[in-house]
Amino acid sequence: MSGFIDDFDGTKLHWKQRLHFLENKVSYLLDEVSQLRSIVRHLTAAQPDAIQQSGQTRDSFDYQWKALPEGQAMLSNPEWKANVPNKIATMSDLPAEWFKGKVVMDAGCGQGRWTYGFGKLGVARCTSVDISESGLARTAEIGKEFGPGFEVLRRDLRQDLGVAPDYDMVWCFGVLHHTGNTYAGFRNLAKLVKPGGYLFVMIYGEPRPGAPFDFDYYHQMFTMRSRVRNLPFDEKVTTIENTYGKENLHGYFDAISPAINDLYRWDELVSWFVDAGFTDIKRTDPGTNHHMVGRRKE
Repeated sequence: MSGFIDDFDGTKLHWKQRLHFLENKVSYLLDEVSQLRSIVRHLTAAQPDAIQQSGQTRDSFDYQWKALPEGQAMLSNPEWKANVPNKIATMSDLPAEWFKGKVVMDAGCGQGRWTYGFGKLGVARCTSVDISESGLARTAEIGKEFGPGFEVLRRDLRQDLGVAPDYDMVWCFGVLHHTGNTYAGFRNLAKLVKPGGYLFVMIYGEPRPGAPFDFDYYHQMFTMRSRVRNLPFDEKVTTIENTYGKENLHGYFDAISPAINDLYRWDELVSWFVDAGFTDIKRTDPGTNHHMVGRRKE
C-alpha cells in the first residue's frame, strides 16, 4: 500500500493528510452548528414548542426535589454537606471571610444546598428563588436555621424578579441552561448585582474539541434522553437507576430527564458578562461545564 488516498477531485493525499483534513472539516462543522444553535435559541425562546418544553423541565425538577432529595452532591451526603462552604468559596474564587455579612441570592436554589452553604459562611441576608414549590419548601426549612434574613421567593428567572438590585453576589449553579431562554435569565440576574459585586454561574459547556470523553458523554446523554423521553417520571427513575446505579441516580436524572439542556461556548458567555458591565471574568473549574465569575464595574 502506498499510503495515498484519492480525494473526491482526484487529488492524492497521504492518509495522515486526509485524516488532518477530515478533522479540520469536522471542527468547521461543529463551529457552524454552535453558531447556528445560538441563533436558533434566541429566535425560538418564546415560541409555543419552547414553552411546552419549559413546562416539562419545570415539572421534572419539581418531581426531582420531591421524590429524589438524596444524592452524592446533596445535603444528604454528610461529607459533601460539611464541605459546601468551601466549595462556594473555591468556585467563586473569593475567600470564605468575604461572605460574612454580605447580601446574596441563590438563584434556582432547588432544595437549598447552596443556601445552606451561604448560611454557614455567615451571610447577612440570602434570597433563595426557584420555580419549584417542592424545592422552595425544603429550602425554607433550611433557612430557618439561619434566621429571618433568609427568605424564599417563587420566581421564574426568565422574568423580572421584582427585587432590589443590591446584591453583593448572585449565585446561579446549573440552572440557566434549563430555562429555554438562558440569555434572558442571565440578564435578569446580572442587573441585580450592585457595583463591585459578583455574579457566579455554572452553565453547561459544549464538548471541548480535544476532549474525546466530552463527545462520548454527550452522545450517551442524548441516547438516554431519547430512550426515556416519553416515560412517566417514576419509570425514568427506574431506567436511570438500573443503568447508572442508585448512588448516581440524582445526578443523572438531573442531566437526562429535563427536556431543555442547552450547551454553550465559553466565548459566548464571556460576551454576555462584558455586555452586562462585568470585568475580571474568570473560569474557576477546568472541566467541561463553565464555572465562571465576574465582578460588576464600580
